Amino acid sequence: MKLMIDSLLLWPTNPKNEVREISFKKDKINIIHGISSTGKSSVISIIDYCLGASKCAIPVGVIRESVMWFGVTVDIMGHKRLIARKTPGNKSVSNEFYLSPCPEELPRQLIATDNNISFKKKFNQLVQLSDLPQSEENERPGFDARASYRDMAAFNFLPQHIVANPYTLFFKADSYQNKERLQRIMPFALGIINREYMIKERDRIDLQKRLDTLYKQQEANKKALSGWKFEVERLWYECIELGLTSVSEGKEKEKDTNYKIERLSLINKTYLDGNIDTLLSAPNYEYTNEKIRSLNADGENKQREIDTLRIKIRNFEQLFSKGKDFAKAINMEKEHIIGFEWLKENLSPNNECIACGSKTNALSVVVDNFEKKVSRINKMSDALFDNPIADKELDKLKRNLRDHQEELHKIRKQKLYLEKQDKATNDSLNKVYVMIGRIQETLASLNKIKNTDDISENIKKINKQLTPLDIYFQKSDRERHEYIVYKEVNLLIEKYADKFNLERRGNVSLDKKELTLSFKDPKSVKSEYLWEVGSGANWMGYHISVFLALHEFLSHPDRYKLPPFSFLIIDQPSQVYFPSTDSGENILDQNNENIQNTRKDDITATKRIFEILSSAIEENNLNFQVIVLEHADSSIWGQVDNTHESACWKDEGDGLIPQKWIR
Repeated sequence: MKLMIDSLLLWPTNPKNEVREISFKKDKINIIHGISSTGKSSVISIIDYCLGASKCAIPVGVIRESVMWFGVTVDIMGHKRLIARKTPGNKSVSNEFYLSPCPEELPRQLIATDNNISFKKKFNQLVQLSDLPQSEENERPGFDARASYRDMAAFNFLPQHIVANPYTLFFKADSYQNKERLQRIMPFALGIINREYMIKERDRIDLQKRLDTLYKQQEANKKALSGWKFEVERLWYECIELGLTSVSEGKEKEKDTNYKIERLSLINKTYLDGNIDTLLSAPNYEYTNEKIRSLNADGENKQREIDTLRIKIRNFEQLFSKGKDFAKAINMEKEHIIGFEWLKENLSPNNECIACGSKTNALSVVVDNFEKKVSRINKMSDALFDNPIADKELDKLKRNLRDHQEELHKIRKQKLYLEKQDKATNDSLNKVYVMIGRIQETLASLNKIKNTDDISENIKKINKQLTPLDIYFQKSDRERHEYIVYKEVNLLIEKYADKFNLERRGNVSLDKKELTLSFKDPKSVKSEYLWEVGSGANWMGYHISVFLALHEFLSHPDRYKLPPFSFLIIDQPSQVYFPSTDSGENILDQNNENIQNTRKDDITATKRIFEILSSAIEENNLNFQVIVLEHADSSIWGQVDNTHESACWKDEGDGLIPQKWIR
């Protein structure tokens, strides 16, 4: 997206002071340089904050206390906009934003036009991301959260702690959540997939979540229904006895619980309709006796199976116990065989006995046979000590025993209930009405857990919606597009790495999963990563190479409308040659004449950074903007083409916040 920054603006808390403005050029390398503690590094935090960051990284203290509003003027595809955000004050962030077409004269005071949500919605429209699903206020910002222009900030900022970081390549990708979001958004940012793909992908994720929920609910209902199986069986037996249903009706489906529930529901409906007399037939008390006989036979068979399993388990355990005792005995004997290895090593090559010196041809044969027998016994001992196959068999037997015991318990419960039933025929009609009451109570409980919302039908509907989406993704040819894009980007990274004369360990690739660089030597199977390539100069060089490669790729006329903004801000790339001390002081803050003589190589390397940046914007027809925040002054980069001094804070009292604002 052709978005560049025209200026950085600060509105003072004291209205008597003038608005602070730092201007940038689109066709130059814009450089803000100065001594330590002047606010250079805060520029990235301020711009990110104005563009809607969820957290404010602007340092507390003088900057926040002196500024009422932070702002930027931007050029979006030729349209100028003024964006400002109120200082957070004592809060973590402010939700007050100002967004308007850029006026000819800057206003002295600002009144908020938007809150956080409305600002992001309007800004998404400005940068032509409005047809993507917008992030919702109550939506959890995880891996599958919806895309926004905020996800593109990773392409625009190389702060001081990232520019030479061996473990993190992209801005804010040092947190797991942001890294996951960037992995997901990268194909969209690079044009591998389009808006339609993103929307359909979101639809598929939503549908799949709903489908998973329905499957879980369906499974939960099945488990809950199985818990009522015993109660349904009891009601079924009694209904047969009382003549409310017959064995012939349910014989084929006697083991189907759902069928029995349907029959019980029919009995209840017939009763409510006042037609219970149409269901009544002769009582069948013999059914219970038959069922008890069947249960007795099942129980005896199950008991025999349990007894057989118990004997098998006992025999296995006894075998293991004896085997361990045998192995321990062997180990004790092995301890007595002391010096066996010494004996082998010291056999005389002339077949002389080491004890008496007499010659014999049998000694080595004896030792070899002895060694074979000891080895065989050792193998037996190891097998007895560690035999996973036998352990698995024992575990299987124990699980079978537990299953059989549970089945026997169910048989006994059914038998006990049937034996307690009153077989008397007197007052059987009263029993019918009691039975109807129990059926109604059971059905009411089942209705709470049964498939009242027709889950199976909803599952079919969602699967029907997923089918065309699956076909769309199969035909999208994403893998081919991805290969072409990453091949082009990787070649550009190698181009800039060569300009930096960086250490190359094979082919360089932007790893889409790890979001770092990988290096693959064609002769090696293993890939190496950025953190395995030594020296800060290499890390810094590869960071800048990646970002210049990405912006060159995005600068192509066919890619102007891809989401990432066309500016890059780099904070102190020279730190790998001139690191600051713990107190923040930097040798570049001193007189550079001495440094020019004593640190020529480092000066040349620092100048080389600006030369590569200059050639990058020139080769790409000035289609992206570069801003550099540095300790290095114009004595190092002043002769480099396409450089522009946006601000110089080299003297005491200079800085982002004017001295008179603090007084």
